[in-house]
Amino acid sequence: MSTPHVLILYEYSIAGLPHGGSSIRLLQPLSHPSIQRRLNATPVTFYSGQKADIVIVDRYRHTDVTNEMAAALIGQIRTTGAKLVYQIDDDLLNQSIKDTKLVAGREWVKSFLEQADAVIVSSRVLCQRYAHINSRIHVIRNALNERLLTTFGGSNTPYMFEDEHLILGYMGTMTHDDDLMILLPALAEIARTSPHPFSLEIIGGIYLDEIWEKVLALPFPVHRIQRPAVEYSQFLPWFTGNAHWDIALAPLRDTPFNRAKSDIKFLDYAALGAPGIYSDLPVYADSVRHGETGLLAANDTASWVAALHSLIEQPDLRQELAANARRYLYNERILAVRAAEWADALEAIWRG
Repeated sequence: MSTPHVLILYEYSIAGLPHGGSSIRLLQPLSHPSIQRRLNATPVTFYSGQKADIVIVDRYRHTDVTNEMAAALIGQIRTTGAKLVYQIDDDLLNQSIKDTKLVAGREWVKSFLEQADAVIVSSRVLCQRYAHINSRIHVIRNALNERLLTTFGGSNTPYMFEDEHLILGYMGTMTHDDDLMILLPALAEIARTSPHPFSLEIIGGIYLDEIWEKVLALPFPVHRIQRPAVEYSQFLPWFTGNAHWDIALAPLRDTPFNRAKSDIKFLDYAALGAPGIYSDLPVYADSVRHGETGLLAANDTASWVAALHSLIEQPDLRQELAANARRYLYNERILAVRAAEWADALEAIWRG
């Protein structure tokens, strides 16, 4: 039986490294051993009419792409007879986006959505947002590559640190200043009311100096950990091997843009073996079962204070949530379980 040849036209940084989303959404799943007999996937940074059955275009590609360049790329793919698949994991057409480079790309993002033979998205909300543009949408949720998860030897039961001093942790890209601000009043209140000593570690997450100054003003130690400048396949082992957190935090503003996001932060925290507190938004509706795989908190100070008190004061609850989250990850959200969804979707697209 023949297999489709798939070209992956992925996003990459100025340094030439694949963007994290590209690695998670395309490079890791399409290179997974479990589906190698079902397709032949080749990552490329430039398309010049190479022969393929399917060409996957990843998100924006580059923010300096013009409408003319996008139209030429679509034309090239059409000329070869390949199926055009567009992969997108954020609501890049959302009108709340103010970044001038992203706004400039809306027109050609819409062109790819309109003209693609199929679209692959990471959440049901995103599918609903784009259904009026393209009816041929496949929802494939994010999954982690278990080959990168070496911490704890793959056990469902994470190691709990016995030190009385608790470490709270937050990890995010540099676009989440506003989300992090949700936490500050609650953390200040916890410092005032809890007898347990704790500190906060932040990986990434802060872009503006004035936000960092507010974080440093909190009445407990705050440490910023610089992540290495490596691609995601190296970052995830580094993260799970170096962040020793007792409680992981995932605040997220309730905005139309954020509601279409995926639950990747839950997966990362589950891999870390840390119990997490997550903003109570649709993003986490399928994976964070309150009181079982994590805690959900409304985006107000009282809710976050209550959730923080629960985990700070109950080590058994921390252990239970962390173990359940890791069990869910390994049973349902690793590529050994999920990579076949990519092969199924691409085979269906190929066969038309």
